[in-house]
Amino acid sequence: MVEIKCNTCGCVIDEDEGGIVGEFGILPVAFCVWCLPSLVDMVIQLQGFDDVDTLKDMIYEFEND
Repeated sequence: MVEIKCNTCGCVIDEDEGGIVGEFGILPVAFCVWCLPSLVDMVIQLQGFDDVDTLKDMIYEFEND
């Protein structure tokens, strides 16, 4: 069996424990159980999903489009 390593930290991926293997377009990627939630949290912060007022504005815009 081929070991798949996390693209961020280099540890061995175990999909049964929550790691994920997939593609960004044509680029193969893999994230371990520790790096995947960190990546998701970064996206949440960058998009403002952790701010109530920003979320309210997004919901308002979504409902009125």
